[in-house]
Amino acid sequence: MPHRGHLTGALPVVVGVGQIIRRDDEDIALAEPLTLLLDAARAAETDAGASLLDRVDAIELMPIGAWPYDDLPGVVVERLGLDPTRVRAREHPVGGETPIRALDAAAALIAAGDARVVLLAGAEGTRALTRARRTGVELPWMPRGSRSTIPVMPPELQRAATVGIERALHCFPLYEHALRAHEGASLADARWESGALWSGLTAVAAANPYAWSREERSASDVADVGPDNRMVSFPYPKSLTANPFVNQGAALLVTDAETARSLGIPEARWVHPIGGAGADEPTDPRARVAYHHVPAVDVTVRDVQEVTGLSTDEYDVVELYSCFPAMPKLTRRALGRDATAPISVTGGLSFFGGPGSNYLTHSLAAMVEHIRADGGTGFVHGVGMFNTKHHALVLRDRPRDDGTYPAPRHDVGTPRPPVTVPVPVVEDYAGAATVLTLTVVFDRDGAPERGAVICDGAHGERVAAAVHDRDTLDLLTGGAEPVGREGTVTLGAIPEFTL
Repeated sequence: MPHRGHLTGALPVVVGVGQIIRRDDEDIALAEPLTLLLDAARAAETDAGASLLDRVDAIELMPIGAWPYDDLPGVVVERLGLDPTRVRAREHPVGGETPIRALDAAAALIAAGDARVVLLAGAEGTRALTRARRTGVELPWMPRGSRSTIPVMPPELQRAATVGIERALHCFPLYEHALRAHEGASLADARWESGALWSGLTAVAAANPYAWSREERSASDVADVGPDNRMVSFPYPKSLTANPFVNQGAALLVTDAETARSLGIPEARWVHPIGGAGADEPTDPRARVAYHHVPAVDVTVRDVQEVTGLSTDEYDVVELYSCFPAMPKLTRRALGRDATAPISVTGGLSFFGGPGSNYLTHSLAAMVEHIRADGGTGFVHGVGMFNTKHHALVLRDRPRDDGTYPAPRHDVGTPRPPVTVPVPVVEDYAGAATVLTLTVVFDRDGAPERGAVICDGAHGERVAAAVHDRDTLDLLTGGAEPVGREGTVTLGAIPEFTL
């Protein structure tokens, strides 16, 4: 896209937000992700109160996992009736932090004079897709693309998967157990903290018209295991895990102050992104230097303060990524926020819903609406992959004091070197091993099915092993502290740990 020098130094402002939710009893055709995305974009234009979509010259799209399209940017440009030679449109990689990085990039694009109006949008129709598969209904959607948005696992993730760390629900318990053990808390104490956090999320979701689940629930209701709340990934029952089965879309429209003013958009409806930053952990979840804290979160929190000139106690409201309780627990501690302080303006991925990589587009919309109503400063934090990619952004009811927007250090999707050196994992270790942390998945009947441990070997080696032995699984999940227990790793087809 040509550089428009006369716009250099333009002030980026969010002027329109739109959200869409379509439930199972609605026309299933309307739950197609593309339809949700476009409807959200039109809702954002309506919210702005001005004709903006025909002025869009950059489009930032979140990846759609449920129903990928071979050329999502091209289809969106066409459906909006835009000139493809004039519009720079791109679809970003998978990641919970992606919407924040996209807004950071959009604001910088406008500030640099390379765009006047940017559309950010995404959607998922996972609930409709799952229901159609179960009932044999043929979806009246655009044909599914042949290109998957799910990235191919690199060798280190493939090795982690062989011992049972292959999905997010296997990874975040590693941090839950390590944090609890580091702080000397009991399983019951940690469960209470999780329940209190998630009960607070239900209250936010109950007041959010775009939330998938709008029932306010108590801490014990969401954290205690029961017939309607089976254990999924120890120590998390179903209500403490993200719910990806939703039909939701969200969009933001960002422009420069000059354009907003010329279109008659009142300044009271402008919300100002004032800066963001992020950092990454090593890709391999077995190779992290720590599990009781996240160095990339510490760096992100520090760098956002540096970029914005604001301290953490100046954040009036926050959105802490809430895929599993370990994550907002860790971020809350990094920010120094009180345990009773709210952690979301959206409702969390368990109750608002977890529409793939697009949850935080909804959160950004909710944060914009909150700041419009109440003023102040909001901090939004996102996490991608296995607690690997982190980014945060600050929005406010007024611009930066210097009237600028800082350029992000890395564009969306650009690899960032990890902030710590990966710990070497000994793949062929056999012998005594002490549990550093663990993850155990339960079956639908409520019994531990399989697990994985990360251990110190006899001489301090980093070791990861699968757990299939029934007695060992029972001991690890039986109520006594599992971290610090000593067992044995044996080699076969894969490393196996037993107590």
